[in-house]
Amino acid sequence: MDSTPAVSKSQAYTIVELRELMRAGGLRVPQFQRSFRWEAKDVRDLLDSILRGYPIGSLLLWQRPAPPERLTIGALRVDAPERQDALWVVDGQQRVTSLVNAVDPEGAQDPRFLLGYSLRHHEIVSGRRLDDPLVVPLPDLFDFGRALGWLASNPDAAKYAEHIQDVTGRLNRFTVPATVMTQADEKVLREVFDRINSRGEPLSAAEIFNALHGEPDAGRTTADIALSVDAQTRFGQLGEQVIIQALFVRRHPDITRDVHDEFSDSRRRVSDFPDEDEEQAYESTERALVAAVRFLQEHCGIPHLTFLPFRFQLLVLVRFFALFPTPHERNLELLTRWFWRTSTGADKLGISGSQTDLRAWAGRVVCSESASVQQLLDAARLPDAPQVPDLSVFRTTRSSSKMILAALWDRQPIDPETGEGLTRDALAEALEGETTPRAIVTDLVIPSALPNNAAVAAAKLISLRDRQDLLALLTPASDLTSLLLDKAMLDCLQHNDVDGFLSLRKDAMHRYLTDFLVVRTAWGQEDTPPLTDFVFDGDDAGGAS
Repeated sequence: MDSTPAVSKSQAYTIVELRELMRAGGLRVPQFQRSFRWEAKDVRDLLDSILRGYPIGSLLLWQRPAPPERLTIGALRVDAPERQDALWVVDGQQRVTSLVNAVDPEGAQDPRFLLGYSLRHHEIVSGRRLDDPLVVPLPDLFDFGRALGWLASNPDAAKYAEHIQDVTGRLNRFTVPATVMTQADEKVLREVFDRINSRGEPLSAAEIFNALHGEPDAGRTTADIALSVDAQTRFGQLGEQVIIQALFVRRHPDITRDVHDEFSDSRRRVSDFPDEDEEQAYESTERALVAAVRFLQEHCGIPHLTFLPFRFQLLVLVRFFALFPTPHERNLELLTRWFWRTSTGADKLGISGSQTDLRAWAGRVVCSESASVQQLLDAARLPDAPQVPDLSVFRTTRSSSKMILAALWDRQPIDPETGEGLTRDALAEALEGETTPRAIVTDLVIPSALPNNAAVAAAKLISLRDRQDLLALLTPASDLTSLLLDKAMLDCLQHNDVDGFLSLRKDAMHRYLTDFLVVRTAWGQEDTPPLTDFVFDGDDAGGAS
């Protein structure tokens, strides 16, 4: 074990100094660190703690060179020059970002950092309480010159002038303790990082992996990959945890391994890609993700990540396309069957979407393309014909409801105003930032008007319009079949015959889903591999000699 101690020193920074460092590009919040997660309440509590004299913890900073770059720190945009002595935030990002933005006139325009100080109640406030004329915006309170200007504009607060001066002084005198490490390599920082994050709110595996393996001047991060995959596919922005799992699973099926040693010699020896470096791993992961997503969209009919029944399905496909980037058309057809069999037969197959599921299914993707597909299909063998999901339950977080939506999307639903089918781009725009497909689901019957034990799913369809707008536009001349409607159903809706409508559409939906799932799972068909896999020797193929 290396006994050479790391060099560190204790420092203390006022809020002014932190803001000046940030504005000058001397304090960096690397993209490979965790993204800003605090809400307005967290920021408010931090500033309130400062004014009450409560401790807020210390920072851990890593002094090292930094390239010129355009920084986004909370709501602030900084054109940072190259620095040889930049301080990279290893621990304390949420606090630094909150402090700097909350006291900055530009940063405080963001609702997360919009705070004020109540002269009536002597506390930091946010939200509607900011409308009180005796609330001083925090950037004005922080700067004595701005505080005087605010007082001049608010003469009713003149009696609080001495108190304002006192609070302004407290904010400006407050210092944040910090440890600055100046001669530490990644191994040392890794150990310090782990020890810090073994207490308090733990970081996710993705955050730790990025913090350990990312470099401040790297051209690619997990966040970059997520943005790039979305830009290329309009599938929605995958979470950084999914990106890390994709990187792991393409290299080896066991994603529960230690994030620290992913590119060590011992890990390389058991990886399916032993010769690649970190940069190559990131690039290859992005390519495999794009291939897997396009397969889901073009072959499986899953237009957006919010329609995906289980995350493990995407990750298994990432591993497959990483190992076999140009698979045989027959194997693509068979993979589609696997996807729909694992979706519709999840309960019978014991699938919950856990990491155990991912490890087991990914482990079936081996060195042979067709053998991998056959192993996946063998494990997804359904004992009975696929069953239609329970139509009395519909929640957009459920895998069964997502299957229903995917089936409805397969009908190419139209916008009744234009008569044109909805596009993936339009869907992606409507679902931007969403974690479920709820934003594109329209209720044909007001939920409160549904009778007990009704087929709730029968009242749903895919539309970018609300119920009132949609019903006003639908006519018998509309392409009702694309919405799994007909003239009789439309007549029931227009005459407020809820029971009649639900009965008709439930029957139509049950028939359609039955046929859809039988076709998608290829129930009862042979799962033979590509004919090119069968090699016949001419001497053994029969015929006269």
